[in-house]
Amino acid sequence: MKIGELKHQDLGQMQMYVNYYDRKIKNEDENKTIGIILCKDKSETIVEMTLPEENIQIFGSKYQLILPSKEELKKVMED
Repeated sequence: MKIGELKHQDLGQMQMYVNYYDRKIKNEDENKTIGIILCKDKSETIVEMTLPEENIQIFGSKYQLILPSKEELKKVMED
């Protein structure tokens, strides 16, 4: 979660974390990692998702059937 303006560098940093986790920490039997950035400033709520390189599918956690939509995450942050 980030407070303040979302910058291009923030997305790049999250992508770096996602790629690092997949290469160095993730077990072989786990799905690829995604990153979710929740950002809120005074006038706007933004939700962005970063995906692994060449990603063709998104999988939720074993504990969730689906990922929440960007709109659902915005609503949670605004409440």
